[in-house]
Amino acid sequence: MRRGGPFSRPALTGVLVLLLAAGGAGWFFVARSNSSPYQNPVVAHDAPDPSVMRDRDGYFYAYTTQTPWPALEYMPVLKSADLVHWTHEGDALPDLPRWATHDVWAPHVIRVGDHYVAYFSVRQYGSAGFAIGAAVSDSPTGPFVGERKPLLTGPKFTTIDPFAMRAENGELYIYWGSNSAPIRAQRLSPDGLEVVGEPVPVLEAFERGYEELVEGAWVLFRDGFYYLMYSGDACCEPDPHYAVMVARSTSPLGPFEKFEDNPILEANKRYLAPGHNATIRDDAGRDWIVYHAFVRTDISARRQLFIDPIDWENGWPVINGGRGPAASQAAPVIDSVTP
Repeated sequence: MRRGGPFSRPALTGVLVLLLAAGGAGWFFVARSNSSPYQNPVVAHDAPDPSVMRDRDGYFYAYTTQTPWPALEYMPVLKSADLVHWTHEGDALPDLPRWATHDVWAPHVIRVGDHYVAYFSVRQYGSAGFAIGAAVSDSPTGPFVGERKPLLTGPKFTTIDPFAMRAENGELYIYWGSNSAPIRAQRLSPDGLEVVGEPVPVLEAFERGYEELVEGAWVLFRDGFYYLMYSGDACCEPDPHYAVMVARSTSPLGPFEKFEDNPILEANKRYLAPGHNATIRDDAGRDWIVYHAFVRTDISARRQLFIDPIDWENGWPVINGGRGPAASQAAPVIDSVTP
């Protein structure tokens, strides 16, 4: 698929309402999507370990593990106005810092002040293990420029899958972890480029089910709780065994209570190994889960991009009634104002 082209399934129908701007300043369009269905996957291309953010321009940006488009890109970035139709915007991290070698996994981008910080896991030069780096850009599409040293280091695969967030107290936190080690969290400096204090284990691996290895942390704050979504335990071919679980706490550093009905998203007859998710909220206030999964009939074994709405029942997230990824759903409700 060519750079800059659209990647989506059936068209999302919108309703355009023409309004007169207050004070006679001019006309503008307000577009609100209706409930026309979309089909999963919304990006029929390899898009592993997606994270997603919405910028001040109203667009959604998704970042994925390195993959060819068709040449290898370290940090592919996708752009969408509605979470259904996506365009490939190129490589947001075209050059690695000197301390990094290859295998750029699971990037996550947040806005800090007037710039953007990308966190990414990558093999560290001179080490058999991975490290987490930070890179800065003035644009959500990059190019991001890496810091001169890693933000976090650790043995083997323990230091991967970064997620950063600003908590309700205004402080920044970063979460990471895999390789049967706990998911850990640590406070970040106000600029997001240094860790502060000591790391705190917030979720332990468990020796059965999907939790022999836990990774892909994503934290959603809702109704007074921090919901820590995480995935395990084997993401990839030839025999993936992967699903999404959730735990919650009133503090970003826990303790976290696991949901007794985990997993909240697992394989079904159509789709295999859904996981490593992000979440985003539409303009009607509904939460959506964004994740990768295999299409069982896809012989290329690509981890493609999916979205599904989140329902909330008794204070816990439920996806498609517990039936796994949905083939089709009503589309997100998105308002956009274009001068």
